[in-house]
Amino acid sequence: MAPIRGPAVPRRRLGAELRRLRDQAGLLIGQVADQLECSTSKISRLETGKGIPRARDVRDLLTLYAVSDDKIRERLMRWAREGQQQGWWEKYSDVLRPAKLRMDHLDTLYALEADATTIRMFQSNVVPGLLQTREYARGLLRTLSDRLDIAEIDRLVEVRMVRQQVLSRSPDPLRLRCVLDETALLRPVGGPDVMRGQLRRLLETDRPNVTVQILPLASGPHPAMIGPFVVLEFEDAADRDLVFVESHAGGAYLEQPSDVEFHEDLFRKCERAALSPAKSARLISARLEALV
Repeated sequence: MAPIRGPAVPRRRLGAELRRLRDQAGLLIGQVADQLECSTSKISRLETGKGIPRARDVRDLLTLYAVSDDKIRERLMRWAREGQQQGWWEKYSDVLRPAKLRMDHLDTLYALEADATTIRMFQSNVVPGLLQTREYARGLLRTLSDRLDIAEIDRLVEVRMVRQQVLSRSPDPLRLRCVLDETALLRPVGGPDVMRGQLRRLLETDRPNVTVQILPLASGPHPAMIGPFVVLEFEDAADRDLVFVESHAGGAYLEQPSDVEFHEDLFRKCERAALSPAKSARLISARLEALV
């Protein structure tokens, strides 16, 4: 099973506090890097929660920022230790990080999913990875990149299956609210048999923590037509919610409150335009019958 919690939250907490302390000390990233004799990118990655924090680096930064309060130092060192733990996705770094696959952003996404309590997503053209069958995922990956060999596809399919365990983790499974454009039901990924299996999977998604609503084509244009997005929510208010937007160039993480509020409002509009979960299930069933 995937861990209940991963390293993303302590890394983000640590990074935000280190950034605050640097600003309080009146130092620029370049000045800090010069003092520690390291690269500016290393300091930047620590402050954005993307780098693995090393205890020595954190201690050096706290000394540089003249932090003498033992309680503050201990809290930040604890976050550094928690941020060093390895997530389940680390053993798949061979297929998640090579630049040729444009997937080097996914380990960050999986880390955030492991720490999130709720995910609200709109998906337009394909069934999202958290709800894909093994066969659908394989068919999709074959189509998305002709650079993938069979072994890489098998590894990435395995990643997606392990990733889905956040929906069944105990005692607090991830809550998923998904609005799916009807286009995803009509686009035949992997052939009729694969699509039948995928549609059945959507109908079997009756767990109380998972809600799927279909946005029908008959509803016409809608505010989210520009593309899919994911809003990740965290339990502690100190861990700011964020938005993930994926493109062919990679993934972008939006953390500004205005960006998060915009996409939260966008998701609410999609929910209102979509069919209820019960009516969505009937639409999926009708599409499944049409494929038989």
